[in-house]
Amino acid sequence: MDLKECIKKHLDEMAKQDFAFAERYKLESKSLSKCCDYIRSEAKKHAKAGFAAIEDAVVYGWAVHYYMEDDVKIDTTANTKVVAPKVDKPKEEKPKEIKPIKAIVSDKKNKGKCIELDMFADF
Repeated sequence: MDLKECIKKHLDEMAKQDFAFAERYKLESKSLSKCCDYIRSEAKKHAKAGFAAIEDAVVYGWAVHYYMEDDVKIDTTANTKVVAPKVDKPKEEKPKEIKPIKAIVSDKKNKGKCIELDMFADF
């Protein structure tokens, strides 16, 4: 999920819960792309040596601020890339092959011979 999708998901949920925010979120003068540009410009202010680690709550706060304020300034002088947190999808693992257990027979007649035991024969 990229930055835009993460922000949209959060703002959609917020708009469902907050009527005042929902009205601001619908404004044609505001857009999700410009919101992401604003977030990038704010992150750039916190960057050191070109890198910044910003907590999710802060980024979501910037997104809300963008929609709630009319005079938001977006610094577009630098091309800053913002990476959304990676969401790990559960890996689909193939079942491991179960091999039969080999046991050595201990009686005198079959001494030293190997036989296969099936642990799941009764299931």
